Formats: sequence, C-alpha cells, structure tokens
Amino acid sequence: MMGRAYAGTVNSEKSSAFPNTRWTMVLRLRSPSEPLQQRAFEELCLAYWKPLYVFARRCGHSPHDAEDFTQGFFAQLLRRKNLGALAPEKGRLRTFFKTAFRNFIVDEARRETREKRGGSTGAFSLDLESAERQYQQTVREEVTPEEAFDRLWARTILRRTLGALREKFKTRGRSETWRELEVFLGPDETAPGYAEIAAKLGQTENTIAAAVRRMRQEFRTILRQEVADTLAVGEDVEEELRYLLRLAW
Repeated sequence: MMGRAYAGTVNSEKSSAFPNTRWTMVLRLRSPSEPLQQRAFEELCLAYWKPLYVFARRCGHSPHDAEDFTQGFFAQLLRRKNLGALAPEKGRLRTFFKTAFRNFIVDEARRETREKRGGSTGAFSLDLESAERQYQQTVREEVTPEEAFDRLWARTILRRTLGALREKFKTRGRSETWRELEVFLGPDETAPGYAEIAAKLGQTENTIAAAVRRMRQEFRTILRQEVADTLAVGEDVEEELRYLLRLAW
C-alpha cells in the first residue's frame, strides 16, 4: 500500500491547517451561486460516495438501495440551503458524513414508497462495479459498517494523494519518471533495485535514490494536507493520519 511511504514519519512534521479544505466544499453548498454549489457538490460526490455506498451495503441493503441512499444523501445536501449546525469546528468531516448518512438511511427507510425516497434522481453516475468489489473486500474482512466506511475513507484519501502527485509529475513533463518511480511508494519488498531503474532512465543510482526520497517526501506532504483538509481547526492531524494509515494497510 502506498501509504507505507508515510510510515515512521507521522510525528516528524508540525500540525497545520489548510484554508481550502473539504469542509470548504461542504459549506459552499450554502452559496447563493449555483455554479459554485454545483462544483462543490460534484467534488464531494466524486471524493466520498464510495465509503457511503459500502457503509449502506454493510448495513445489509441491496446494491440498488445502497445506490439510492447514496444519491439521495448527496442530493439532500445540495437541496439544503440551511445546513444548520454543520460547521468545520464541529469536528472530522469523516464523522459528519458517517453520522449524517446513517441518520439519512434510517429516515428514508421509514418511507413507504421508492418515489418518496428521492434516491432515484440520477443525481450523479456511480461506478457500481468498482464499489461492489470494494464492498466484497469488507465482507472478507468481516468488519462493521463503521469500520468499512473508515477503511474505504482512508483508501480514498490515499488514492487522491497518489492522483495529485501523479498530476504534479505530469505537469513537470516527468510522466515517464513517475511510471518508473511510483512503485517506490509501495512496500519495499515489491520495489526493484535503484540500478534497474537507473538503467531504464539513463541516470545514476544516486540520482534515482535522491528522486525517490523527494517523491516520498512530496507524497507525505500531500497526504498530510488531504487529511488536514477533513479536520476541524486545531484537531490532531497526526492522530488522524496514524488511524487512517492503519486502516489503509
């Protein structure tokens, strides 16, 4: 798992808050600007729908119902102009999504007909095949709905981090370097020797070793910001990182 690139370093950096956070995206659903609302909605859906879907499946709901609940939950977020007590100072975004979605499922399950649920709105497209594979993994792991949610949340953050770093390499015109070095973000036992990569890229082993160190450091920085983005100001980023990395592995 790529998160191993962060192992042993979670106490090496000072905690900090980042201004344009995932909480910012939630709060933008209150914006009077429809384009701003829509962008926030799409980003939140893209980032976090799979943990919610898997949570619903682990609660015993069918794939169809889990899809309805997930779409309905996000549609409700978009419709609600007044989000009440929802605010970053309330705590972890992970906890908010999990608690709010659980309550949403309870409320929706009480309704008598599918039309009343509002889940079949087609609010956004779901890659159900991928989500079902991840759900089946939670079945093998025999975890609770809450644990399944947290594990997929952790893996989602790691994937977002990896994608962000990949884009940075692409922007720098170093896509080939990324393809060769990406393996060093995984377990050490699966990584090739520096000499092998050096020969492929026409560089020295020392150059490759230095590039791997820089890449791992950049990965840690991006990962830490991704996690900090989901926390309230003043919450312990390192504690959340340790928890999520344990789950992701």
